[in-house]
Amino acid sequence: MLINYDEYRMMYEAEEKLWWYRILHEKVLKEIQNRFHENKQIKILDAGCGTGGLMSFLIKHGYENIQGFDYSEDAVSFCKERNLDVQQTDITNFEDKFATNSFDVIVNDDVVYQFDNSTITNIFHTFQSILKVDGIIITNNNAFNVFYGTHDIAVGGNQRFKLSDFEKFLKNLPLKIIYHTYWSVLLSPLILGVRLVQQIQLKLNLIDLKSIKSDVTVPADFVNNFFYQVVKLEEKLFKKGFFGSSLFLVLRKKL
Repeated sequence: MLINYDEYRMMYEAEEKLWWYRILHEKVLKEIQNRFHENKQIKILDAGCGTGGLMSFLIKHGYENIQGFDYSEDAVSFCKERNLDVQQTDITNFEDKFATNSFDVIVNDDVVYQFDNSTITNIFHTFQSILKVDGIIITNNNAFNVFYGTHDIAVGGNQRFKLSDFEKFLKNLPLKIIYHTYWSVLLSPLILGVRLVQQIQLKLNLIDLKSIKSDVTVPADFVNNFFYQVVKLEEKLFKKGFFGSSLFLVLRKKL
């Protein structure tokens, strides 16, 4: 469950710059605005907030009624550097930390890949208990096993997902998937090529597992901006992406 300090430092330094984080944060903001329009008083929880980049982004857009939690002491420490309302809490055991029906939005980005299926179902059961009726859960997760690579090892990823997996997790819960998309379709050939090479290297024991790092480092400005513009183009071309290394979902709590 724990990522090392160096990984959190990389995340902290990359969240406001890296194309991937910028796209993800904008996706989250768009879905909040789609549901609540100009209402900036809604109550938001970032469950598994990492170093707080998304929280800071939402605050800059006027959503100040926001709090978060993370299991990692290092992550919480970085959040405190951003002056965020964050506590250290275990996402597998947080039932008593928040009041029932207390949040309009719960965000859970790239966290549950660390757990087995029964634990994931329990996590979403707790989410729905602290979510207001007609509230939404926004969750991004790594997708498709074919994209498995050194990044998964570095961040403690135990599995990758398809839409059908979340349909099973939510089967007996009062949560409905109202939107989903895979992304980034257009960058998939490049990402897939890199990950396939990594898979071969891993099988041949050509990679030192102790020195593996994630993919959160920021490339040169030209490359970073190019990737960002490619995904923005993709969003114009496809209402719902059909393939990609990430799966983005919006869930709504039913009456």
